[in-house]
Amino acid sequence: MFLANLSLLIFSVVLLVVVFRILWKTSLIHSLKKSWRFVEEKCYVYQFYRVPKFNDNMQENQLYRKVYAYLNSLPCVEDSDFANLFSGTKSTEINLILDENQTLADQFLGARVYWKIENRRSDGGGGEKSLVLKIRKNDKRRILVPYLQNIHQAFDEIEQKRKEVRLFVNVENGLQRDGRWRSTSFTHPATMDTIVMDADLKTRIKSDLENFLKSRQYYHRLGRVWKRSYLLYGSAGTGKSTFVAAMAKFLSYDIYEVNLHKVQNDADLKYLLLQTTKKSILVVEDLDRYLDEKKSSPAAAISISGILNFMDGIFSCCGEERVMVFTASSKENIGACVIRPGRIDVHINFPLCDFTAFKSLAGSHLGLKDHKLFPQVEEIFQTGATLSPAEICEIMISNRGSPSRALKTVITALQGNLAGRIGRRLSGSGSGRYTDETDEHAKEGQSGIHPMKEIKNLYGLLRARSSRKASLDKFDVDPENSGSGHGAS
Repeated sequence: MFLANLSLLIFSVVLLVVVFRILWKTSLIHSLKKSWRFVEEKCYVYQFYRVPKFNDNMQENQLYRKVYAYLNSLPCVEDSDFANLFSGTKSTEINLILDENQTLADQFLGARVYWKIENRRSDGGGGEKSLVLKIRKNDKRRILVPYLQNIHQAFDEIEQKRKEVRLFVNVENGLQRDGRWRSTSFTHPATMDTIVMDADLKTRIKSDLENFLKSRQYYHRLGRVWKRSYLLYGSAGTGKSTFVAAMAKFLSYDIYEVNLHKVQNDADLKYLLLQTTKKSILVVEDLDRYLDEKKSSPAAAISISGILNFMDGIFSCCGEERVMVFTASSKENIGACVIRPGRIDVHINFPLCDFTAFKSLAGSHLGLKDHKLFPQVEEIFQTGATLSPAEICEIMISNRGSPSRALKTVITALQGNLAGRIGRRLSGSGSGRYTDETDEHAKEGQSGIHPMKEIKNLYGLLRARSSRKASLDKFDVDPENSGSGHGAS
């Protein structure tokens, strides 16, 4: 009898072990957990809270953004029935993102809460995303407010660790129910240290940006909106877009690039502005070109008044700690009403490359601090030849294996630029006068005077005068709108 009972006991233990292993290695244990959770939920009364992604004015709900980031940072995302895998900013980084219509459980102060991502489809085919919080009614008064405050703090910590800058672009109006902005990680490597710019000018710009970051109370005391506007003007390839990237990295601000050609009308432009967030840079590139198109085609979607209201109208105050950046090839082509004080605070000129900038590029691209060909390059620059920084950079990158070949290629390009400038300058004069001057120069050449050298010297003198004038105009700050008053003028 004893042996029979012992055998039965051993058999029961073995059976339990086998059943447990079967449950553990199959989905049966998971099904049992879900069934138990279902029964448990029926024993409690729950309160539901919806956190929509957008409000009625299609402005992004910042609470949605914070809760969404917080939920995807929780370890229990791995335990959800379905999750999305995305590559991170680093090549080896993988991010798990909670999928729609999945329920995620979280605990706070001994209470269990549930979150679910919903995407309610509308008749137009778009979706209205929202997060739904489910909390027991008897826990609601005790934990709701502290729990949401905890999410705010957790989000701030996540942002501090991540420090990721994002680039937003506006899309067509047909996708409005999902918001008018689409974003991606902004991985541009440019920084304030890597951009090639006059050292004193760079220092003054950095000081102006730092003063802006610390001037919230100052602006409010003056009754002004805490924002700053910059106009970057210069020829193509002078580094305006790269400077915007460096500015975003310096401030740790997201970039909103506004494509005016995808905006339907003035009201649509206001809605785009409403959907931007604080701590952001709003960028409108080639403003002068758009204004020229507006003159040739008065029926364009956005009126001049709409652009002016976008820059400093009432709607521009719907969001603080914001920087607006406008780029143009020349501010001479922009009306005075557009760049008046109050609309544009800082004017920064991006000139073509001079010898000082060339040496900086040679140091960063070729590792050269000095070279035997530098005096020849400097002489050509002094005669008035010039290239854009982008052109010189491309030459140096293509010939980075041989610095001497790179410098010789730069010299050839500068000589070609100078010859083209002089040719256009001479062709602009009258043909009869040109013939007479040619004969006269021929006679002078026979007597030992070189007319081409004289032309180069004259062009160099004019170039030097224009360079001195441009250097004084590189960084203009409106004294009445200089924020804390420490900006350079």
